[in-house]
Amino acid sequence: MSDEKAPLRDDHAAAEQKTPEPVSAKSNSTPAVALGFVIIALLGVLIAMVLRGGGLGGTASQEEIKKAEAELNAIRSETNRERMAMGLRPLEGGSEPLEDIADRVKKDSDTLVALAGSYQKILGEKDSELSAKMQEILRSEKLRQTLAAENARLNTELGSALSRSGNTDVLSRELEILKNSYQTLDTQYKEALKKMQNMSAAASTDDLESLQRRLDEAMRAKEFYENRVKELEGSAEQPKLFASSENELLPAAVELFRSLRELENLPDSDVSSAYSGLGVKLGASVMVKLDFATGSSAISQEDQDSITSKMEEVPDGDLVLAIGYASETGNVDNNQKLSSDRATAVASLCSSVKRPSQKTQAVYLGQTDRFGSRVPERNQLVELWHIRKK
Repeated sequence: MSDEKAPLRDDHAAAEQKTPEPVSAKSNSTPAVALGFVIIALLGVLIAMVLRGGGLGGTASQEEIKKAEAELNAIRSETNRERMAMGLRPLEGGSEPLEDIADRVKKDSDTLVALAGSYQKILGEKDSELSAKMQEILRSEKLRQTLAAENARLNTELGSALSRSGNTDVLSRELEILKNSYQTLDTQYKEALKKMQNMSAAASTDDLESLQRRLDEAMRAKEFYENRVKELEGSAEQPKLFASSENELLPAAVELFRSLRELENLPDSDVSSAYSGLGVKLGASVMVKLDFATGSSAISQEDQDSITSKMEEVPDGDLVLAIGYASETGNVDNNQKLSSDRATAVASLCSSVKRPSQKTQAVYLGQTDRFGSRVPERNQLVELWHIRKK
């Protein structure tokens, strides 16, 4: 019996080495097991016939036994072909005990079941790995979209910065030219003054008058260039009336701009609380809300009078910021241009009536439905904010 069990272990090992071909093993396991059970049944019938041989005719019993053996051999041959196709060792001859055959069939079945479980586990692990890869791909795509949006924003800001840089370069060059002209005239003035002081008493009246005229011209030119230099220096330092981006806003307006941009899609109660918090945190409050007709940036006379009156109440050094909004209906680009024009018109009016120490600026915040989700026209407005100097 021990001679037969060693090959059984070999069959088991051979079956495990076949793991790279799970589909073939799984498809052939069912007929092999069925044939094994048929062999066991026939052996049982054969044994029963032998035990009952005394009650039957000797010739008939021998013929039945031979017939059963022939059928058994045919089934064994078919089974061996199936086993060899599966890479298993063929069954031995009829001398093998029935218990060993049953034990071998059971072990083969257990081996196949174990292989099926192993393949199932491998498939589960592969599914988990595939799910992890898909999640990683989704995260990578989201990151790519975020980086693309950030890149577009930075390109826009870079364009604005280059534009501002170009304007500053022109002013700087003109300022340098004026300074050089001023220095030349100043030198001529000093030379003329020195000549007048060193002239002898014999100098003619014509010479004195000529020098005086040159001196007067130099003084007038000097005064003109001094005033022009001051104007250019003031223009270079003066912020833009309309800030096309956050980078062009005055420092006092940046934090308010960011805070208001975060209020979109919040409940009305949260927006009211946030407005109150801005007064405490930033010293900012809404002076007036200005409504506009669809497609128009004109300020009504009543609103003009209200703005003029309120500007008188703003302390020196404080900032007045006009923030434009647009409704979510219509063309996005057209809405932005129209709302920017409205905010600029309000800021221009404030600038025309403000005191020199007061500051004013305009900016476009974006499309919104904060002021009326059911009535889009209510979102076509400009908020005029007063930001106290810190």
